[in-house]
Amino acid sequence: MSSTQDMESQHTKALLGITFASLLLVALKGSALLQYWQQTHHILLEFGSLPSASSYLPDTRLIKEWKRQWDNTQQYWSGIIDQSESRMLLAGQLLLLGDEALPEPELPVVVAPVCPKQEVITQACPEPVAPPKPVAYETPAAAMAETLTVASAQTSIAIDTAAANTTTESIDTPDESQPGEPLPEATPEAITAAQGPILLGANDRILLVGDSLMQGLAPHLITNLKRKYKVESMDLSKHSTGLTYPAFFDWPATVEDAFELEDYSVVIVFLGANDPWDMTIQGRYIRFGSEPWAAVYRERVARIINTAAAHRARLVWLGVPPLGREDLIGKAPTLNAIYAEEASKMPLFARFVATDPTLTADGSSFTKFLELPERGSVMVRTDDGVHFTTQGHRLLANLTLTQFGAAPPAEKPVEDAANATDGTDTGNTATNNKITQR
Repeated sequence: MSSTQDMESQHTKALLGITFASLLLVALKGSALLQYWQQTHHILLEFGSLPSASSYLPDTRLIKEWKRQWDNTQQYWSGIIDQSESRMLLAGQLLLLGDEALPEPELPVVVAPVCPKQEVITQACPEPVAPPKPVAYETPAAAMAETLTVASAQTSIAIDTAAANTTTESIDTPDESQPGEPLPEATPEAITAAQGPILLGANDRILLVGDSLMQGLAPHLITNLKRKYKVESMDLSKHSTGLTYPAFFDWPATVEDAFELEDYSVVIVFLGANDPWDMTIQGRYIRFGSEPWAAVYRERVARIINTAAAHRARLVWLGVPPLGREDLIGKAPTLNAIYAEEASKMPLFARFVATDPTLTADGSSFTKFLELPERGSVMVRTDDGVHFTTQGHRLLANLTLTQFGAAPPAEKPVEDAANATDGTDTGNTATNNKITQR
């Protein structure tokens, strides 16, 4: 009998240990498990309002809110403990001394109001001032000369003040561009240069923004960008998110928070699959595609683009491919038109990349299978009509990588061989190095 009980006890302990380990695994790796399930089975999971990805980063609102709640809880329990100690001390004194231990009540202090003294203030009227006598000029030309002399003096003072301010700013202001400074002028030459490949170097960092479509694309981009250009990437993609419902997840604010914590050279955005829905703005129902809807959505798109431009970061916005789900068919072009138009307003920093030509057979309609050279018919979209297969992600990654190129290595100064050999004419060598660096 005892052996049976011992065995049941061991089974219970083992079951409790497994349950505890499972709960601990879900608590620590819940996000990773959810992303794996999402990318493997390509389904949309709705769990209500979740905090933004950037809210888990240090010095953000969620961390500060948790700290504030913790401080309030500590203050509350500290007050309870202090009150308990004082009550226990009073109870002990009552047992020993009786009513004498009770503190004397504090009587309110009544202060009689004092009326202010009435003072009559009299003020004498100012003496009349005679108007200035007009200056009599001998000729109209003399009057004009006087006017020009005064204007010239004022102008010279203003010019001297502006020059002094300019000199001070040129000394104190750094050369690097800072957020909030005026953006460079979009000249035709600058726009043509900005339309070329975005050059990447080892010191650049890339920010990935998007929904579950970006979650599947991000691993391919991160691997290839690091292999080709030695750059690091930060993936903030999150499933079931977009720009239609910022109360669920606020992407413009998340991008702003990301730039506050770290500098990024490039932002890649892949959003829109979760956005073809109606909105409710201040209690008013707005239908998808209407002018009010487009105005609200356009403002959110522009906010992300302007954030990147303010930090002098290049932005690549990938268009939404044709969607094959019944309630989403034909809605992607409305979103892509807004992305393209807003990107065109910042031609030096933002660009729109259409995905339809790469992911469709006819360039416009949903395509589940594509004919690829040397591979034949390949499945690129899943059965839900929204997500991509591994081959589809590879096509998207290759399309995105065509937007980048390798930055040329920094030029090193070339020293004069003769001067370097005999050690003479140092001044000429320094001059040659400066010219070479330029």
